[in-house]
Amino acid sequence: MDYFLTEDQIMIRDLAREIAEEKVMPVRAELDEKEEFPWEIMKTLAQSDFMGIYIPEEYGGMGKGGFEFTLAVEELSKACLGVSTSYAANALGRILFSFTALMNRRKNIFRI
Repeated sequence: MDYFLTEDQIMIRDLAREIAEEKVMPVRAELDEKEEFPWEIMKTLAQSDFMGIYIPEEYGGMGKGGFEFTLAVEELSKACLGVSTSYAANALGRILFSFTALMNRRKNIFRI
């Protein structure tokens, strides 16, 4: 069921599902056994612009929000929690990014 998802949300969900099925599922046991970081999967996610789902468009991201990010995390989690956690941890940098952007806006406001 789509729960009234937008076209962009459906695209994000479906692409995350495809990556999970084609790239994550075949190697998930090996990654766990060898205790390896999923570098190749992270590269695939980056090439698919998933690392920028929540980054504003003016900074090169997709300009989407937490819901779209959660759709991607959910699909990756169905395949491997380790991979989805590694992907989700990249969003922690958004806090710093958002704070810096806010501070720059405030600095510019006070110049007026």
